[in-house]
Amino acid sequence: MLVAKELSYYPTEALEVKEKPRKKTRRVQEKKKKKNNSLAKLTIMSIPMVILGIALSILFRYANITAVRQEITNLERQKVELEKVKLDLVADLEGIKSSVKIAEEAVTKLGMNYPTEGQIVYVSINENKAEHVEKNSIGKQIRKVFSMVTNLF
Repeated sequence: MLVAKELSYYPTEALEVKEKPRKKTRRVQEKKKKKNNSLAKLTIMSIPMVILGIALSILFRYANITAVRQEITNLERQKVELEKVKLDLVADLEGIKSSVKIAEEAVTKLGMNYPTEGQIVYVSINENKAEHVEKNSIGKQIRKVFSMVTNLF
């Protein structure tokens, strides 16, 4: 048996040297695994966060849409009410503008009456229009200038 011990293929010193690098590679591999695990955990945690962010943004948009719809319905309700008021005012205006209504109020409130035959004055027009046209044109121009000046004040 002595012979078998001496012929050993692997010396004890060589085995010790080889074992040390194996431990180092295992540690490096363990560190890589830890880094890979932390990256995997980070991605696993980030996916629900992204989904949560998307869900919250969708809910925010639906809330905005609902608020705008409520504002539209309120504005439509106001529009209908204003159209009713407009129709009432147009009806009142038509009643006020009618000539029969104006004549009645002139007689009752202001005490006005239609003119009698003695109150009517008829104006005659002369046949000499050429002389009057020249006089009237100068007079008209002076009146226009005077009316423009008075309108300024």
